[in-house]
Amino acid sequence: MNQPVNSIPAPLAQAAAEPRQRPRLMLAVMLLSVFMAVANIFIINVATPSIQRGLHADFYGVQFVVSAYTLSYAVALIIGGRLGDRYGRRKMLLIGVAGFTLTSLLCGISGSVGVLTAIRVLQGFSAALISPQVLSLIQAQYPPEKRGMIFGLYGAAQGLAASTGQLIGGLLLGWNPWHLDWRLVFFFSVPIGLIILAMAPFVPESRDSDRSRMDWFGAAVAAAGLLLLVYPLVQGQKEGWPALLVISLILSGPVLAVFVWTQRRLLAKGRRPFMNVRLFGQKAFSLGLAVIFLMMTAQAAFFLITAYLLQMGHGFSALKSGLIILPMGIGYFLASLLSPKLAGKIGAHVLTVGSVMTSAGYFAVALTIWATGWSPNVWFWLPALVLLGIGQGFIAAPLTNVVLSKVEKQDIGSGSGILTTGMQLASAIGIGLIGIVWMSSLSHYANQAEARTELELRQHLTSYALSEEQGQTALARLRDCFPAAAGQAQAAPGACKVTASAAGGAERLVADGVSQSNARSYTSAFILSMMVLGFYTMLIIPMTVALAGRKRKR
Repeated sequence: MNQPVNSIPAPLAQAAAEPRQRPRLMLAVMLLSVFMAVANIFIINVATPSIQRGLHADFYGVQFVVSAYTLSYAVALIIGGRLGDRYGRRKMLLIGVAGFTLTSLLCGISGSVGVLTAIRVLQGFSAALISPQVLSLIQAQYPPEKRGMIFGLYGAAQGLAASTGQLIGGLLLGWNPWHLDWRLVFFFSVPIGLIILAMAPFVPESRDSDRSRMDWFGAAVAAAGLLLLVYPLVQGQKEGWPALLVISLILSGPVLAVFVWTQRRLLAKGRRPFMNVRLFGQKAFSLGLAVIFLMMTAQAAFFLITAYLLQMGHGFSALKSGLIILPMGIGYFLASLLSPKLAGKIGAHVLTVGSVMTSAGYFAVALTIWATGWSPNVWFWLPALVLLGIGQGFIAAPLTNVVLSKVEKQDIGSGSGILTTGMQLASAIGIGLIGIVWMSSLSHYANQAEARTELELRQHLTSYALSEEQGQTALARLRDCFPAAAGQAQAAPGACKVTASAAGGAERLVADGVSQSNARSYTSAFILSMMVLGFYTMLIIPMTVALAGRKRKR
């Protein structure tokens, strides 16, 4: 029997009623799923040196352990969203969580870097089934008046995972029960996954009523195009941009153009495409994606170079570095919770407030570190970090609702997949772009830093119990050693293998000189990079003003 177009089938009406019966448990499942997938990225980053030592791998092998997850995650996100539309969003969410839990366990018991990398690819595919379903379930199961608050909590969960991930990784490595070392950071996700699976019955099923055949050809072309695009962006900086990766990057454009063409043809024939490319014709959707891209490229770049500054420039432990970044996460978390209330008062202009604060935050971080100098006084950094976190929180939480608010129900999965894919692509691109700025500025400032350090140490030779002649010899060793420490030489001479705790005055002078020169060059490069990010994120401001204007007209 035919139903009116606006009627709701009984199963869908029942599913829509379920979240009102147990909304907190359903929300807990979704937020825990997001937290687990996002926190994994940052927790593993902290453990990279331990993985390298434990598996006797080289630097590039271990780095691909990290990037393999991001690569497979980005490539499969749109497919994950479309599978949820067709086969059931709860079903795909649970398959994703189960797969993520199992692969986390297998990662923890891996015996080689090759096996670990392969499992990380599968873990990325599992994560790609999780994120789109969470966004789709929020859009499908909650009424419009409640989505602002729910998306605020969604943004808070992401911010909390990103900011505490490095702290959690540092704590786990410091605790190190049963001498599990790096394996513990993978085992961390196993109990969380089991908790999510135990609460799964409280998540209602939701799917698209359109049972048309899945466009597997479109899915394959999209995956191929994204792979050709993302892989060079993830690996290019590390491998020195060989010709094969450059060709791959160039070919990604035509392949993705073919994908768009095939999707438009299916739409013209009245068939269901893999992705509704007409979504990009919606101004709010396209503008929102542009804002997300700019914010996420800057955010990914910030986390990368901040870890380098703190751990390699200043020699802080992973735990101390995580504690320093934590205030930014607290600001992000609180702003995500408060953004629905602020949006209720000033509407979509909350995005403009957030964009101004984000750009100001990057400038404030740069100016604060410039004022404190190369000898860090991290307490003075806290206000700038909190400002940056609040600004990003005021953008991320409400923006998701703005981007998806006008998406038709049958395209929720596709829209969610595009959104989360954009985030991952932005992260890869941000790391690639900032890598160019970061490494160029480090090279530029290294010689200046070494020369200034040498000048200061020359005035304090007596504190190292060195004569003028002995001091000159030691300073010559410093000039030979620092290029390797700064990454400008392949290896350090054998005479450079000294520590600040060495007994001899010459050894201590060289060690102190390398440490101080390193801190100076990393600090200068970081300040320049923060200024670049500040100007870069100023591009977000006019976009959020345009979004707010369109929202007000409606």
